[in-house]
Amino acid sequence: MAGNLRDTRDALDRQVEQERKMNEILHSLERQVVRQERLAAVGVLVSGVAHELNNPLQAILGTAELLERQPGLSPAALDEIAFLKTQSGRAREIIRNLSRFSSQQSGPPSPVDLRDVVAEVVQLRRRDLDTSGILLDVETTSSRKVQANFTELEQVTLNFVINAQQSLEATPSERGRIVVRVSDAGRRVRLEVLDNGAGVDPADEPKLFQPFFTTKPVGKGTGLGLSVSYGIIDSYGGAIGYARNAWGGATFFFELPAVEQSAVDSPQSTVVSRQS
Repeated sequence: MAGNLRDTRDALDRQVEQERKMNEILHSLERQVVRQERLAAVGVLVSGVAHELNNPLQAILGTAELLERQPGLSPAALDEIAFLKTQSGRAREIIRNLSRFSSQQSGPPSPVDLRDVVAEVVQLRRRDLDTSGILLDVETTSSRKVQANFTELEQVTLNFVINAQQSLEATPSERGRIVVRVSDAGRRVRLEVLDNGAGVDPADEPKLFQPFFTTKPVGKGTGLGLSVSYGIIDSYGGAIGYARNAWGGATFFFELPAVEQSAVDSPQSTVVSRQS
């Protein structure tokens, strides 16, 4: 009888443990469904915004090309027009990427060196950061590549840097500092953007990557940047997140699977395994 009781108790314990695991799986699936619904809502909005932005953007590009043909323009004016065309082209590419995101499709991936992504972002933001008196440092210790779309990763990194800058400008207690860091993280490559601002309120942390959530003043943010960034990184099997750093400020980061060297060397290789 004692043996039967032990067997019964063990069976009940196993059943309870199985039910606990099933509940955990169920809650995880529920969270995934909610997240996918939110991303779908972002997709609908982004698709409409991208369509509406295309027409004025084409007008800007066309006007710039007409101005470029005017005789007697100074070299400085031609340089400014060239800069306008370059940035308009970049905006057009971002709109295309957002359109792909809205339809859950990604641009053609290729091996990307995150150091090149950082260099592009630094070039875009250096002048504005200098004007704001914010020190920008870059630390790179990884030379491994990831399989992704360059412009999409540039968009995510640029969003991190702009968020850091706006946070520092909102709390000017000491000289602002931003560090962009690229490093190895096991089988992944990690990109971090750290600042010495006020950080994120702990109550807001769980909502950071939700569509339409923003802590910025009206007119300063749409609440879409981080949710779109989440969709981009997730589409490549990566991870994205936030942590408070040793300065007390914010660290936003993403990690992507590193490409094996043989895949980088082979022009035919375009498949990347998704890793957890």
